[in-house]
Amino acid sequence: MNHTFRVAGENYGEAVQWLDGELAKTKATEEERLTAQLLFEECFTRMEEACPVAEVFSAEVGVRQRWGDISFRLSSKGEAFNPLETMNKLQDDDEDEDLGLVILRSHKNSIGYARKNGENIISVQVHEAGGKQTAAVFISLAMGIASGLLMKACLNEATIRWIDHMIFDSAQELFMSALMMMVAPMVFFAVLSGITGISDTADVGRLGGKLVSVSLAKLLVTSVIGISAGVFLFPHASPELLATIPEGGGAMPDFSLRDMLVGIIPRSLLMPFVDGSILQVLFLACFLGVMINRAGDRAIMAKEAIEFLNRLCMDMMGVVVQFIPLLVFVSMAHLMLSTGLEALLPLGKVLIGDVIGLGLVFLVCAAFAAAFGGMALGPFLKQLACFAPVPFALNSSNACLPQTISFCAEKFGVDRKLSMFALPVGIQLNMNSTGFYIAIVTVLMARTCGIALDTDTMLSMFISLFIVSFTLPGCPGAVLIGLSTVFAAVGIPMGAVMLFLCIDPIVSMINTVGNVTSNITSTLLLARTKENGDAPRNRL
Repeated sequence: MNHTFRVAGENYGEAVQWLDGELAKTKATEEERLTAQLLFEECFTRMEEACPVAEVFSAEVGVRQRWGDISFRLSSKGEAFNPLETMNKLQDDDEDEDLGLVILRSHKNSIGYARKNGENIISVQVHEAGGKQTAAVFISLAMGIASGLLMKACLNEATIRWIDHMIFDSAQELFMSALMMMVAPMVFFAVLSGITGISDTADVGRLGGKLVSVSLAKLLVTSVIGISAGVFLFPHASPELLATIPEGGGAMPDFSLRDMLVGIIPRSLLMPFVDGSILQVLFLACFLGVMINRAGDRAIMAKEAIEFLNRLCMDMMGVVVQFIPLLVFVSMAHLMLSTGLEALLPLGKVLIGDVIGLGLVFLVCAAFAAAFGGMALGPFLKQLACFAPVPFALNSSNACLPQTISFCAEKFGVDRKLSMFALPVGIQLNMNSTGFYIAIVTVLMARTCGIALDTDTMLSMFISLFIVSFTLPGCPGAVLIGLSTVFAAVGIPMGAVMLFLCIDPIVSMINTVGNVTSNITSTLLLARTKENGDAPRNRL
């Protein structure tokens, strides 16, 4: 900890000024400093309210810099209390309080809580060193290509086979084992968390149901378009990509609609996790989620446990994805040894396809806005295009949530309270661009692996894609989880996701734009519904 300040109720204003001053000395932007002040206020207020004698409460705040990352920590002695547990509870009569809670919730992945030596400790990441992971991936990509081509030119065939099998294949298999270990629990708890989270919207009346309906309708359309676009963009197999699948990646079974329907219900609660049957995991998560919702207040502790386990899985996945730059190097070197530069051509086509997908998502959103909201297409698309650089740069739907709320209010006149309800909920329900990307990649790899795109396979792909698209966890590596899930449902070896690690940073930025655009559209349609008097009488 570089600097600390003792803060209490009487000197709270001085503490805020001190925190802002310390952050101003760092690389934190003005917007990050403002967000830090709001998060500091929310955390400190809750810790103070939980103290039995608020008049004597005090805490220590400190600022820390490490490897370009900037954070502050708030700590105080007392009884165990986690102030983050109330972040999902919006109030009906305090707009300022709700805005603070929305900001707190939108930055929950940057907030951590711990208890140590009798102290409650909250840590908040204010600034993350920009582009570290992206730069590392591109450097690893270039080094992997160069190393593979150099070894292919200078080493004999026996040495190349030894290096490829003992080093590159081993590293890929280790990573895939770690990824496969996380797929089932992450999908399970993400779906559970999503279903139990959606159930909270019932408390605000029919608006919640309309938001879910509109969002899922758009997701349904883009899923169909994504699969159709994949069939059109990739009419032929790309056999050069088979070299990216680690040995022992698994055979591609024959699929039938009957087998899929009959096998979707597991014979035991543990079997889906042992066998890695993703469709069974999805069914089990949906079934348990519905039953937990039906339990009402009796399930409060269960919902808290689900949220904890979902967050734990995200943290574990965050550790796994730290090795992505290394795996990009290994995958590219392996690819160059096995084939050559011609294998990069399909990756370029995937990127082009993802950009096309972004344009199609814009058109789908515009069509929904025109058909159900009576909006003019030209001005609507122009406003969205002007806002697109914000989510593209931030590369996170959660991170740009405050700007999205302001954009909806200033450009489209949406009530802030409605936006504060609809936009955070809609993040999970509007991953249209991500779903499109998963669809075209799945079609490409299905053709490459020799899987017939018949009715059974297409239905299996569509069902798994649709469910995964609105249950993806909001954490690093989420697209890898989505690809692995749909690959498993169709019969593609999950080792095939290795190839797409190198383009994931670019894809993520493109997809964020489409996802945020879809979320804005759902909010605007909800606002039009309310303006037309179709909203419930109770306030949000």
